[in-house]
Amino acid sequence: MRKSLVVLALAGALALTTAMTPAFAQARTDVKIGLVLEPPSLDPTAEAAAAVDEVVYSNVFEGLTKFAADGSIAPGLAKSWDISADGLTYTFHLVEGAKFHDGTDFNADDVKFSLDRINAEGSLNAQKALYTSIASVEVVD
Repeated sequence: MRKSLVVLALAGALALTTAMTPAFAQARTDVKIGLVLEPPSLDPTAEAAAAVDEVVYSNVFEGLTKFAADGSIAPGLAKSWDISADGLTYTFHLVEGAKFHDGTDFNADDVKFSLDRINAEGSLNAQKALYTSIASVEVVD
């Protein structure tokens, strides 16, 4: 009798797991991110909180470049870039057709604004030290 109950329980568990499979296989259209801390804002240049980095970098914003799986630098919003012979000037060629969430076109003025804002006096950006070597940002045609 005991062996029959065990077999029946296992058969029931197997039936339940296979019955739930279609629900788990359905495509999702939302993304859920769990955090230990609540970010004070979604602006990574306005706060120095680590929680902002966890949420927004690579989830909300896209950079000019990114790291590929092998650790190399890959295109992001910059489709390509040139580096001057002395290594001091970088010219980024931006992708065309990229838009902000509200449909506004992304352009070089947006890049300049973002980089200037990071380096602005009083900026609380936690990554500000990484950008101190940028002497100036110019928009060229």
